[in-house]
Amino acid sequence: MPNSLDKILNSGTKIKIVRFFVFHEADYRCTGRQVARMVKVSAPAAHAGLKELAKEQILKLEVIGKQHIYHLNYDNRLVKDILIPSFKKELAIKEEDSRLIANDKTIAPKNDYDAIIIGAGISGLVCGCYLAKAGLKTLIVEKNVYPGGYCCSFKRGKYKFDACVHALSSLRSGGLLNKFFKELGITERINFNRHDPTDIIITPDFKINISQDINKTISSFQKVFPNEKSSLERFFKYLYFSKSFFEHRSKNFDELLNIYFSDAKLKNIFSTIIFLIAGCPTYKISAVVACLLYKEFVCDGGYYPVGGIQTVPDTLKQRFKEYGGQIIFDAEAKKIIIENNTAMGIVLKNKTKISSEYVISASDFQQTMFNLIDASDIQLKRIEKIRSLEESSPGFIVYIGIKGKRPEITELKSNIYLMTNHDSINAKYSQVKNCTNDFIGIHVPSVWDKTLNMEGRMSICLATNTDFHEEKFWNKEKRKEFADRLIKLAEIAIPNLSKEIDLCLTATPNTLNKWTRNHNGSAYGWAGTVEQFGNPELSQKTWIKNLFITGHWSNQSSGVSFVSNCGYDTADLILHNKI
Repeated sequence: MPNSLDKILNSGTKIKIVRFFVFHEADYRCTGRQVARMVKVSAPAAHAGLKELAKEQILKLEVIGKQHIYHLNYDNRLVKDILIPSFKKELAIKEEDSRLIANDKTIAPKNDYDAIIIGAGISGLVCGCYLAKAGLKTLIVEKNVYPGGYCCSFKRGKYKFDACVHALSSLRSGGLLNKFFKELGITERINFNRHDPTDIIITPDFKINISQDINKTISSFQKVFPNEKSSLERFFKYLYFSKSFFEHRSKNFDELLNIYFSDAKLKNIFSTIIFLIAGCPTYKISAVVACLLYKEFVCDGGYYPVGGIQTVPDTLKQRFKEYGGQIIFDAEAKKIIIENNTAMGIVLKNKTKISSEYVISASDFQQTMFNLIDASDIQLKRIEKIRSLEESSPGFIVYIGIKGKRPEITELKSNIYLMTNHDSINAKYSQVKNCTNDFIGIHVPSVWDKTLNMEGRMSICLATNTDFHEEKFWNKEKRKEFADRLIKLAEIAIPNLSKEIDLCLTATPNTLNKWTRNHNGSAYGWAGTVEQFGNPELSQKTWIKNLFITGHWSNQSSGVSFVSNCGYDTADLILHNKI
């Protein structure tokens, strides 16, 4: 064992690599190029170190096509008993030192803050909590008057609506969100309702229940598709129990579905759901991304916070302040100060300058690079790359308020995926371009949560994919036309809905862009295509020193659980950068 330690710790590069892997999830995997970028060493040095660590069995190596994927070898006792405890102790000491320094009034601070986060969405809040918890003086600036970004709620008259996010996922024991909530001490502060089935798929021919029990879900699918009985069991068990999907790194989701299934209707159901929850068609989306989303959103979804979705960002905001963080609302960042290719702070809309050692943009990537940073600080080749990247599709949302309850419709206690035919995903993609969609998601929070207390009323949310158009396209008549179409579709699940409407509001991609600054109102950040997923250009670290990106524009996938993970990882990178 001494000889092994001598070999492992004989270079700064290998120490950085081991430290990097120790502070990620047990199943974290990445390429040599990503490691080089994250630990700030040259690609040749990183590859040499990785090769030696794999030879010493500290890391495991998977070769997938032309890519070399590395992850920590938790089967090695040296890793489990010495390296992991040692590096985690190192971080604990560093965090304690940071707290002592932060509380030492004799040390004059160089900057106004250690870290400034632009945007109080979920990723920004999670990142801020971990930084403040570690003792960094942290500021969050948010352009709106309350936190959450897409994960928020709003009121109109007697009605309360969830803006975009309709439920949470990954709260099972060992789930990502469960882990962060526990570590941040907010598990006991939020109560969740979870109806069974969590989701219902409604088509002209059948209904399928997605249940908390995976065996019930499999059985519901098998009753409709008996010829795919064994394939369905293999597919769901693969989604539910696999720790990694990187073996399918080079495939799109269509190709993966074709490996398992032959029934076109069945494949179209899986395709439509992933289109709704990822904003990317199956012939483009990475099989890895699609599997991750199914594992978290479908196999472990349907958790609704008592009090509404706004409860989640409000609780994170409160925890951030308890850790010593400061948050300013109605404060829009207009510029990131860059000197000598290093982020130095921000300038607010009111021209207030605030200095910091680190700047983290929990905002749109293009908004950050093209509006908050001077063009002279971005290399031309990088601008061209960014311009060529594909975004996920935006959404069109209808918020409906009706007087009275509909207790006879038990399906409303579940999230509903409704599709009126079995057209291919190519056809559905064409529908999106022309606003002729025949598929929607339906969410009725007032059925889930009695505490919303809307005096006998119901709030209903209808959502579907659309394409971005200039604001003049979404005139009053076009909004009404598209909303009426979706309401008519919803009447398959909620008969006579159109006759009971007391309030009807719509949100176009332009509305969502104004609220969150997500480019073109994109619902899920970058499209999770085969070509773009894992692109090192889209990682949390940027080419500008001490400037980080967090959230679904950092290409770690989308949804509350994944952007929370991104916030955690971003804080982790900054804390290790300070060691």
